[in-house]
Amino acid sequence: MIESALICLALNIYHESRGEPVRGQLAVALVTLNRAKWMQHRVCTEVYRAKQFSWTNSQLTIQDPIAYKRALAIARAAYQIPDFTQGATHFHRQDIKPYWRTSYQPVEQIGNHIFYRKG
Repeated sequence: MIESALICLALNIYHESRGEPVRGQLAVALVTLNRAKWMQHRVCTEVYRAKQFSWTNSQLTIQDPIAYKRALAIARAAYQIPDFTQGATHFHRQDIKPYWRTSYQPVEQIGNHIFYRKG
């Protein structure tokens, strides 16, 4: 496994969904992997692509080392499980109404996030 891909994936899980249930954190990982077409060398590119994940617009740091350690374990596990998101490539918090949501098919709500795939 490419170490940088694992770290980028774990950071995305941590910053996007650390307060969510494990299934929700896995779903965030799967969305990231789906965007990267499951190619490890593309994970960091997808995570840091402009306007994709809001946390990348800030200089955020790890404030909860236990949650980050869990995010690393979830990132490793994501490569080993079937994609239960049915190919989801997008998600948002349920209290946000992004303009793009009507262009995608909702797959599932997990915790505070709604996951979507191309229709």
